[in-house]
Formats: sequence, C-alpha cells, structure tokens
Amino acid sequence: MSRLGNLLSIVFLIAVFVECSQATLIAKEKNVSEAMIDLSGWEVSEGIVNLNGVWDLYWNQLVAPEQINGLQEKPLKVHVPSVWRSANTEKQPLSNMGYGTYRLRMILPADEPSQPLALYVGGVATSYRLWINGELHAVNGAVGTSLQTMVPYNLPKVITFVPQPGSNELVMQVSNFVQRKGGIWEPVRLGSTEQIRAEQLFSFASEVFIIGCLIVMGLYHLGLYVGRRKELSALYFGGLCLAVAVRTSVLGEAVLLNLFPSLSWEWAVKLEYGSIFVGMHMLTIFVYKEYLDMKGLMVKISAVIHSSLILLILLAPARIYTHLMLPYQLLVIAPVLTVLLIIFLRTALKRKIDSIINMVGFIFFSTAIIADILFYNHLIPYGDFAPYGLLILLFSQSIHLSLKFSHTAEKAERLSVELIVANETLEQKIKERTIELRRSNEELSRINDQLFRNEQFRRQLLSSISHELGTPLTAIRALSSAVADGLVEQDYKKYAKRIYERTELLERLINDLVELTKLETELTSFQFQKVDITSFFHHLYSCYEMDMLERAAQFTWESPTYKELKEKGTAFASMDIHRMEQVIVNILSNAKKFIPDEGIIEMKVELCEHDLGTAEAVVSITNNGPLVPENELEAIFERFYRSKESKHAIKGSGLGLSICKEIVRSHQGSIAAKNIPCIGFCIYFTIPVWFEREEGMENDEHFAGGR
Repeated sequence: MSRLGNLLSIVFLIAVFVECSQATLIAKEKNVSEAMIDLSGWEVSEGIVNLNGVWDLYWNQLVAPEQINGLQEKPLKVHVPSVWRSANTEKQPLSNMGYGTYRLRMILPADEPSQPLALYVGGVATSYRLWINGELHAVNGAVGTSLQTMVPYNLPKVITFVPQPGSNELVMQVSNFVQRKGGIWEPVRLGSTEQIRAEQLFSFASEVFIIGCLIVMGLYHLGLYVGRRKELSALYFGGLCLAVAVRTSVLGEAVLLNLFPSLSWEWAVKLEYGSIFVGMHMLTIFVYKEYLDMKGLMVKISAVIHSSLILLILLAPARIYTHLMLPYQLLVIAPVLTVLLIIFLRTALKRKIDSIINMVGFIFFSTAIIADILFYNHLIPYGDFAPYGLLILLFSQSIHLSLKFSHTAEKAERLSVELIVANETLEQKIKERTIELRRSNEELSRINDQLFRNEQFRRQLLSSISHELGTPLTAIRALSSAVADGLVEQDYKKYAKRIYERTELLERLINDLVELTKLETELTSFQFQKVDITSFFHHLYSCYEMDMLERAAQFTWESPTYKELKEKGTAFASMDIHRMEQVIVNILSNAKKFIPDEGIIEMKVELCEHDLGTAEAVVSITNNGPLVPENELEAIFERFYRSKESKHAIKGSGLGLSICKEIVRSHQGSIAAKNIPCIGFCIYFTIPVWFEREEGMENDEHFAGGR
C-alpha cells in the first residue's frame, strides 16, 4: 500500500510541475498587445503552419465580424491552443462553461497573387461558427448562450478560402456548456488546399487502417473463444481490441461520425468514455487470466468501478461524467497499470522468451496510454497513441500465441514418440499400458483437432486482412518508409522494406487517381501560353520518335501543307505545354501498346475553319492495331476502361485516357476515337486556334507539309 501511495505522489508532483511550466509560458505572453500572426514572409511551399499564439477573446459575447470594430470594450488576450481555464494571459482563469468570440489577424504576403488556402480546424469544444474576412465559412453544431440554446458537435473540418493580399481576419464564435473543457484546444493549421487535404487524408487513412486491424484482431480472438470456450483470455483480449477500435473511431478524424453523420455528439462521447472503461477492465482480467490464472481482488474492484462508471455515462449527460476523467486517470488507470506491469515483470523473470516479448509489448502500450492521458490534459502537444501501442501489444501477443502453438506441436511429437516406444516394449507390459495408450491417443486426437482449428482461423485472418487493407493503402508507404529508414528500432525493417517495394505499383495508380480527381474538380493549375501549333506538335513528334520505333516499324508525321499555312497564316493556340505533352505521351503510349509486330503509327495535325471566324486544330494518332467495338468508342475515356478484346495489351492503370480527356476539356477542346476501315484505330482531339500572318514565313518551310 505504501508503494502505491508513493506512486500517486510522484504522478501528482509531475502534473503540478507541468502545469507550472505551462503557467510560466503563458505569463511570458502577457506583453503581447495585438492578436496578430505575421506570415508575410511565409510561402506555401514551406509547408503547413500552426496559427498558435495570442488571440483576442470577447468573453461571454457572440459578436459578428461587422460588429467587432465598433466595440469599445477591450478583448481578453488568450493563448491558442488551450482550454479557457488556462488560456487567459491577463486575469484569473476563465470558466470552461461559457461562450465567446475569438479574433485573429493574419498578415499574408501582399505582393503575390492570391491562391486558394485551407484551414484545418480540429478540436474546438464544443460548437463554433467561423468567419474569414467577414464571410461565414464553417459551422459545427449550433452556437448558443446557454445549455438549452446550443447544439454540440465536434467534427474536424478542412475549410478552403481565397485570402486577401496582406491582412486577413478570422472570427470564431465558440460555446461550451456540455463537457469539462471549452475553447480551441487543438492548433488551427494553415496551408495550401492540397497540403491540408493530403494531411487529413493521411490521418484519416491511418486511423481507418488502425481501426481495421483492431477489428480484425478483435474478431479473430473472439473466434478463438467461440471455437474453444475455455480460452477466456482470447475473449478478454478480443474485447480490448474492439474497445480501442471504438475509441479510435470517435477521436482524431472521427471516422465513425464521417460514416454516420446523424450520430449525436452526446452518444459519440458516451462511446469514447465507455470504450475506455470497457478496455481497461478487459486488460485487467486478461492479464490476470493469462498470467496468474486467477481472479484477484483487483479484478473484482475493477468490475465494480467500471460497471458503475458505464452505468453513469449511460444515465448522466457529458457535462457531469467528463469531469471524472482526471480522478479516474490518477486513482484507477495509474494503479492498475502499475500492478499489471509488476505482473509482467514477475513473469518475465522466468526468462521465457514469450514472457519477455509480452512485457516489452505491454510497456509500449502503457507508455501510449500515459501519453494520451497527458495529451488530453493538455500537457503535451501530441496524442492518440493508444491504438499504436495496442498494435505493438498485439504483435507481442501473436508471437506468444505462435510459441504456444509450437509448444503444443512439440507436445504432440513427444506423445507420438512415447506411443512408438510403448509399442516396442515387452509383451508383458502391453496389458499394463493399454489404458495409458488409449489416453495418449485421445490427447493426440484432441491436439490435432485444436491445431486444425487454429490453422483454419489463421487462414481466415490472413484473408480478412488482405480484404480490409484495400482502403488505407495510401498510408502504408509512409509507415513502411519510416521503418525501413531505421526510425523504428525493432527488427521490422526487412518486413517494412518488402511492403514498401510492393506498394510502389499501387502508388502509381493512386497518383493517377489523385491527378485525375484534381483535374475533374478543377484544382489543377494550368500555365497557358501562346504556342505555334504546328511547331509544337512536330517538336513532340521528334522527341518521342525513337521511343515509338522501339516497337513500331514506322512512325510518321503529317501536318498542314506549306501552301495552306501561307494562305491562312501561322496557327496559334493558348496551351499549357507540359499538360498537352502529357496528353500526347498518353495517347502514343496507348497506340504503342496495341500495334501488332511491324506496326505503323501516324501522328497528324489538321487545321479546320468554321463559320463566324472560328477555327480549331485536329491532332490525331492512328495505329494499325485492332479496332474497338463501336459501342465502346466513348467508353474508352472512362476510368479503368478495359476492352474485352485487349487482353494481350500491356497492363496499365486504366486512367491515362481519362486524364487526357480532362486536360483537353480544360483547353476548351474535345477528344474522341474512331475506327478507320482498312487502316486501324484512331484517337483524335481538337483545340481552338487562331491565325496570324507574319512576314518572312514564306521562307520557313521546316514544319509545313512534312510526312
């Protein structure tokens, strides 16, 4: 009991020390006179920045942007991110229950053209409205001046806007009457739309990957219990995995709220807290069952405490039970983790390799839980490590199970040897050992059945993992790269490197999907310039001629005749030369794939004039490969199109022609395909052009009429 008291005293002193450190940091910011962040020297290419610092706060006032400048009352200076109780840098701490209006001025570069930026707004307790430069951009829940008038909701959002050169103003109304913390308690992040969305996608994919792994492992252990009811430790460990999966789904990027937007904030918090209580109890009884094979006093106390807490969160609102978290962490989690760690240490002293591995896994898990406790009490800037700690614990448990199965196999082999020896003994001992041999056969049969069931479960697990890892593959490369670079000090490097190599092919598909999506949503920027059509496409023909001749027997070029150019003038178009080169490369690559041996590819540019003085250039690429069915000519420009007659073609992502379609569309043109009888298959596109006559062009015949 004295050791437990000493541990609690140490935890309390650490908490007081960190709180004092934060108070000192806030005190240093009292002299800040204006809520402003100077980003005039910041460039988007430098990456995402946090809007941390001192903001204005009009406490107990919900002020619209157009009303702020007319207020005579001076605002409070508060530190962001932080909860209201610890945010005030001027006076005594504020209450975490209340409402107010934040204001911040951002100074962006004034000499650069405005490009779309994005804000990532995560933890704001517990409802808000956000204006940027006087325009309402985001709403989470309903802001109110009392518990009855506000509607809580907390879903991370990416907010895109076009900034003004120089000064930009953020105004956020925040209210909280429903939980223990209020205010902006996580950093507001600023960056380009691509950077912010990529970061959110990575975080979301990581959480989906973690949740999927935890659910699969949880169901796997529950399956072990269903197959063998005596394996209670599998039931408890499966419950722990599912509890952490539920908690992860409502934190961070709030995967569950994205899947079920109608889920209320109150029930999301109940799931968050309930999963903590269920998970801690499952961890306690799992350790006692697996390593002590008994129910100690702590298990009974844990059952009473956690049952009472679960009943409380089901019956009480969040504004009541959320205040119990800090006492729960100090009086329950800290003692329980200490006792469980002692149990692991005592087991590891037996110097069994599986016991040592389990101890290491539990240390990682305990460290992750402690880090999360510090994060949600605003003592460290990063958190949500519990799922990763649990994955490490899962890995150690898988090794434990593998060694356990190995011991079972050794036992089966030993019984087989004993059976052979028994059969070779003297005849006078046969009658005496008949009963023993029968028992040995029964035990051997039971072990074989158990091994067969375990193998079936293992195969089902691998199949499930292969299916579930489809969505979060975007996160694998970053994770495996970190392991391969030696950032993880365990012996995972060789496995991570294999994963990294096998994901490179998938990455190309993902990059094509990202590029196509950007083109379809008009997020891609084009650098248009005036281009001589004939010269430009002849230049591309020359650049890729050798590449085409690696497979084609002929690669020909045809353009308007010198006479035609002399009559009409030089044809110009407004083009992004790099994007247009991408179109030509994709179509040539497609043509190269489908030609037969000794195939022919022709690249042709034609100029067509229409009524009302309009004109266009028609660029076509034809090969003598197989024709495409007429009913599929439009479908070839769709995503992942694959003709039934193109099985012999080299495999690709199926996105090249879709990307071409979007690039041509962005140039105010069109793209299509046609079959030319007795010649082959042709893909052509059009772009608008205009004609200009220049002196001396009669001497320039370099690009005209070539074949």
